[in-house]
Amino acid sequence: MGQVVLMTLGLILGAVFLTAGVYHALRGTPQTWRDPDRARRTTDALTGLPFGPEVRRGVVRGAVLMTANMFLLGGGLVCGALWSGQGTAGGGTLFWMFMASVGLTLVSVVLGLLIIWFNVPKVLVPPHMRDEPGLVTRRLRDLRERRPHRG
Repeated sequence: MGQVVLMTLGLILGAVFLTAGVYHALRGTPQTWRDPDRARRTTDALTGLPFGPEVRRGVVRGAVLMTANMFLLGGGLVCGALWSGQGTAGGGTLFWMFMASVGLTLVSVVLGLLIIWFNVPKVLVPPHMRDEPGLVTRRLRDLRERRPHRG
């Protein structure tokens, strides 16, 4: 009985993430990609994140990865739920799809951190945000500017 509940929960949460991914791919990410004002408003709206405005801005710069994560998490939850429902401990296509989803999600998280910290890779950042420094890059620049120059 418990396995059926977990499988159902995985399928429901997977569907929610996939639906959110579709919405984000069709509305949120394209608007953030094209419109600097939309990116600013989104940054201002992310007050629920317990970080400063620089991190929130970095999250908005990584909007493409946010969309990818929604699809990867949704697909991973669905594949994991269906795989667990098979009742077999062995591999199979669903198992490998689940594992690929987990691996790609981890890669996406690392890329998201690189965007927040260093604003790279530029190809994943909206064009109007590519010149912004990342969190670490900005702090290093500020340290260099504050340090007295010796002559």
